[in-house]
Amino acid sequence: MKVFLIVKLALLPFIVFWALLGWHQPSWAVWSALALALAGNLWRATRAELAVLELGGLALFVLLAIANDLAPSWTAGNALWLSFAGLGVISFVSLAVGRPWTSDYSRASYVDSAATPQFQLINMLMTGLWGVLFLVLGLCRWAGVSSWITTVIVVVGALISIFGPRFAIRQAIQRMRASREDYHWPAPAFSDAESADCDVAVIGAGIGGLTAAALLADSGLRVKVFDHHVVPGGFCHSYLRKAHHDNKPVLYRFDAGPHDFSGVWPGGPVDSVLRRLGVADRIEWKRVTHSYRLAGRRIDVPEDWRAYVRLLCEMFPASADGLVRLFDTIHAIFESMYATGQGRSGIPGMPESIEEMLAFPRRHPQAFRWMNRPFDELVAAHVSDPELIATLNALSGYLGDGSEKLSCAQMVPIFGYYFKGGFYPVGGSGHLADVLTDAITARGGEVVLKTKVTRILVEQGRAVGVELGNGRTVRARAVVSNADLGRTFTELLRPDELPAAVRSLAPATSCFSVHLGLDIVPDIAPATHLDTPMGVGLAVMSKLDPSAAPEGHATMTIITLVPHDQARSWFPAEGGDDWKAWRRSPDYEARKQQLGDAMVAAAETVIPGLSQHIVYRTDASPITYARYDLACAGSIYGVARSGRLKGAKAPLRNLVIAGGGNAGAGVEAVVISGAEAAEALLPGLLSRKAARAEQLQPELVLARAPR
Repeated sequence: MKVFLIVKLALLPFIVFWALLGWHQPSWAVWSALALALAGNLWRATRAELAVLELGGLALFVLLAIANDLAPSWTAGNALWLSFAGLGVISFVSLAVGRPWTSDYSRASYVDSAATPQFQLINMLMTGLWGVLFLVLGLCRWAGVSSWITTVIVVVGALISIFGPRFAIRQAIQRMRASREDYHWPAPAFSDAESADCDVAVIGAGIGGLTAAALLADSGLRVKVFDHHVVPGGFCHSYLRKAHHDNKPVLYRFDAGPHDFSGVWPGGPVDSVLRRLGVADRIEWKRVTHSYRLAGRRIDVPEDWRAYVRLLCEMFPASADGLVRLFDTIHAIFESMYATGQGRSGIPGMPESIEEMLAFPRRHPQAFRWMNRPFDELVAAHVSDPELIATLNALSGYLGDGSEKLSCAQMVPIFGYYFKGGFYPVGGSGHLADVLTDAITARGGEVVLKTKVTRILVEQGRAVGVELGNGRTVRARAVVSNADLGRTFTELLRPDELPAAVRSLAPATSCFSVHLGLDIVPDIAPATHLDTPMGVGLAVMSKLDPSAAPEGHATMTIITLVPHDQARSWFPAEGGDDWKAWRRSPDYEARKQQLGDAMVAAAETVIPGLSQHIVYRTDASPITYARYDLACAGSIYGVARSGRLKGAKAPLRNLVIAGGGNAGAGVEAVVISGAEAAEALLPGLLSRKAARAEQLQPELVLARAPR
């Protein structure tokens, strides 16, 4: 109603014009309307404002004034219908220039959503509607149609103007909420009396699957997790290797994959899930410090992000002002993104209510403006130095190989390593998997290892369980797949059980890693990133957790990303999951040795003589990652972004997806994906208070110690 009244005020020159025409005073009508329109536009000018309708009205009355001087009789006979036609023209001109005139008046009443595409669309529609109505009114006046018809037209337009925008905005927001998921089937009814071996069967004991299983078990569901490997955790597991040094046995502990964990700060997604499960105190975290060796520079990253910004400003003084503004903006976006996790167990997501969604742009303007735009665009708006931009993107390898452009929503969370810190769990990355496994078993769930799932059971378009490698079937009311997304759709399901669009997915990047046991402790940061002579990352987590190596020794992993196009070339033409003959062939061994040696040589540029201190070495190629994690082409980051699902729900009813196969890189990302998978099966789970943590504390205390 407020907007409608404001528009009526803006139409005051027209109202006076029509009234005076009704009193048969055409000259007074024209000149009075012109005076009012001029006064209104001068007032707008003093406020540095522009209202398209009012400016267009001024132009229209100027033309009518000229016509009145040249042909007063003709103007008196045609002024009424010309005024309505003129309003119609103004409406369509405003649409043509991308500034619908209704937005000039509705913006103040819809501050929370004024910058949204939906607001623009609604105003385009409203302006178009009035443009048509004005032209119809002009035609009616020209043709002498009965006044009651024109009255009905005006009343209908008024009602739509008053009630239409809010209704349309709410409808648009509801569509936005729905667009977060590709599929919208209803959650299963776990209270159903139908017999089943469990409520939820989980394929894969990676962190995403374990997170989903733990949250579902905590809510009282019967959960069974199946994994082909001998230990839980997927890529997030640790393993021991023996060697000899100075005729004495030594033991090293390596991490198969993750070593720098985000989201473990108080209130972060990982921390919040662990606290919800009552097991947060079972993990001791150590802050991981970073060092970059980029373009001949050494940058040791301070733990305080503001100190890091000051350091970068000293290194790039010409970009200092833009750099400060850029980090302030990124920090604001970061805080806004994670603020949505409040009341949702720390898991960020879309606001629950329409009112909260309408308020989001006002409360979080930077996030609203930038979140869905390219990160490169945000950076370019503040700095242009190529070397500085390369430094800002130094951690992008945590997300991919650079072949896919990232949005701010995808890239900004990586800056959490600066804002909140990345951490390493004492006891190795596998300790997190052990803690989650214990949380599941303490709640009556099962984690069954060395048991491969070969098929998802489907009946009447629903997932109803799994078939195991030994031929046994396990019936369930829902299935969580923490397996590789490509394998889930192409091997665990038949082609006729899925839409054609999801049957072929391109894997994301793989990697090659060299795991070293050393008889020295390298004088580098635990996480060191090199760009020459080849791009590698060095992880020396034993500096944070000395239990990973004997005293005076260290473990180090050297990692380089291998884009999918290159990763494919590591595999022989024939398929399989083991490739035993190929792995033992001279060609494969030679290629593996050559790349591993080159990576060691790259590391020697910052650790002179490194090769002379290697006590133990093992290399992992894309084939290694494919064998141990059953990942297509050895992908460590799931499938390419273009093939990922929106939301956790798969196209098959009662099947949800968790883990890096769909969420991409990082332990934090897969914890979020596991939580969202659990939420998809039990809507509202994340916003409810933890069900059973307090009762289970004695059992958790007695749970097995970490390996």
